[in-house]
Amino acid sequence: MSQTRTVVFVIEALTVGGAEQMLVAMANEFSHRGWLVHLVCLTAAGELAENLDDAVDLHVLNKQPGFDRRLPGKLRALIKRIQPQAVNAHLWTANLWTRLSLIGTGIPVVVTEHSRDTWKPSHYRLLDRQLARFTHKLVAVSRDTANFYTDTIGISPSLVTVINNGIDAERYATGNGMDFRKQWAPNNEFLIGTVGRMVSAKNHPRLVDVALLLKDKIDDFKILIVGDGPERDVVNQYITECNAEALVHLIGARSDIPDVLSGLDLFVLSSDREGHPLTALEAQAAGTPVVLTNAGGSADAIGIDADQCGGLLVDKDAVALAAAITTLANDAQRLNAMSEFAANYAHKHFDKSAMVDSYEQLFD
Repeated sequence: MSQTRTVVFVIEALTVGGAEQMLVAMANEFSHRGWLVHLVCLTAAGELAENLDDAVDLHVLNKQPGFDRRLPGKLRALIKRIQPQAVNAHLWTANLWTRLSLIGTGIPVVVTEHSRDTWKPSHYRLLDRQLARFTHKLVAVSRDTANFYTDTIGISPSLVTVINNGIDAERYATGNGMDFRKQWAPNNEFLIGTVGRMVSAKNHPRLVDVALLLKDKIDDFKILIVGDGPERDVVNQYITECNAEALVHLIGARSDIPDVLSGLDLFVLSSDREGHPLTALEAQAAGTPVVLTNAGGSADAIGIDADQCGGLLVDKDAVALAAAITTLANDAQRLNAMSEFAANYAHKHFDKSAMVDSYEQLFD
């Protein structure tokens, strides 16, 4: 009888975010495949912890703000007691503390980087280079992220591998948008939407500018911003200043995202920075074509095969977004073809099973 395999995942907290959502899905999938799965949150559990399967063991270490001198010993003792085959840390805080804590243990540490971390000051970048010696593999979620860590940070290309994020494609393929459209498109308006936290990197005000440009190009449309976050008041004020209340609607966070995505005619991201946007994958799985700004890993988040595609990649400005949206809104045949292709491509290439297969190969 083969020995049960064990993995430990580490993250700061399972707050609402793309990396956290991806990690919950991955932990659950590893558990379904028969692994013993432990997930360590350094500071607090976070809202998404409730989505973990019961079989996933959750540990919260209550890290203190800043430098917590007790944390390395606590994390090291916990992981040595579990004796996993591998440890996989996500995002800067966990990537730093996990590698520091496990120096000299011989336990393989895989770190996952989720975006082009241009915010890192020089001493953080130096730490990344020094800690590379204690890193089994650095996983980048997109080619853009990989290039940043090799070309800008100075990590050896031999240490870096690209594993794109994956989603539960079937969940989004079975969404029902009829009730959502009854509420938001009672006169069959063209529904353009985005889903995500309202943070500055997403540049939601750019969508207000897009709406103003579309007024004379599309007969009846609405732009829906789904989600919440620290920039909500800023965006709401900008909508008011632009007299765009009839065009752009902030509809808050929702739990029925598969239905929302299924009800949209077009999904958009107006971001300045992206790692590998899960919502773009989810939209295509729902059969909704996407228009994305060329922001980091967005290029890896559009299904493409020969002359077919599930969306368009445009420059990071309102004019380019508006032009792409206008083209698709006024060409129903092309939009329908993209919708069919997007759904099929997402099922084959964006499902989490492919992502977990790749991580399993690293951990085995």
